Amino acid sequence: MTAQLAFTIDAPRTDPTADAKSLVRALIKADAYAHGGAVSSNRVRRALDRRVPPKLVGQVYSAMRREGLLEKCGHEVSDDREGGNAGRLIPTYRWRTA
Repeated sequence: MTAQLAFTIDAPRTDPTADAKSLVRALIKADAYAHGGAVSSNRVRRALDRRVPPKLVGQVYSAMRREGLLEKCGHEVSDDREGGNAGRLIPTYRWRTA
């Protein structure tokens, strides 16, 4: 039993969504740099492949806020017709690092 437990703990942990999360993070950062630190969820979403699940995108925004990279600074109206959120208020963000 000990050997099996050691194998489980030592096994590499892989995140099947790591590539998608990295893409979302890169697009958020690029949007901030292109717009003087302002991040628009609408612009980021339009740049994403539709195969990236909306929940995953939200998880990345939340993680970046916890890390101190983003802060909410306002709202904008969503133009996401495919996701069914068009017309709803969604947050805008400000990039916090120098």
